[in-house]
Amino acid sequence: MEDFDVSVNGEWISEVTGAILVWRNIPGLPEAIENSVEIAERDGAIDFGSTYGARPIGLGFFIVGDYDTTVGLLMRKFNTRRGQLDLVFSDRPGKHYFGEYRGTMSWDESTGNRVIDIPLKMYDPFPESDEQITELTITQSPQVISIESAGDERASPVIVLTNTGTTTLTGFKIQNEYKK
Repeated sequence: MEDFDVSVNGEWISEVTGAILVWRNIPGLPEAIENSVEIAERDGAIDFGSTYGARPIGLGFFIVGDYDTTVGLLMRKFNTRRGQLDLVFSDRPGKHYFGEYRGTMSWDESTGNRVIDIPLKMYDPFPESDEQITELTITQSPQVISIESAGDERASPVIVLTNTGTTTLTGFKIQNEYKK
């Protein structure tokens, strides 16, 4: 496997701790939570659909530096009191995973305690992308504007039309790239 790293709040772990990210576990999708209600004296349940729950993330770091110093630095980086952490993986640039330390830091005994496991949880279960905002003024009609999104979730752009003149607009067309 290629070497990869993780940035925590803008600092790459391999550069500031003496530990190397050797594995990560990010489920493809968060757990689905069923929203249903069972009613007395009624067969079955009423289904209100499903939503996604929090997404767990597991990170494994190999300690290459002084053991006690490196573990201390890792504990400070992932301390629960730091709140939500902005994680960016070197092989997934531009994707921000916002998670918090949850659980217990443990180690892999088969490596002589040199691999430290760190559990995190994303309460907003989807990563965010670097924002790319372009503002422009439409000066002619018709005009085609492409709006690109590198995110994981489809999101509609917010379009605001403002008539600054005295002429009344009698018709216009807005077409969204996300059609069902």
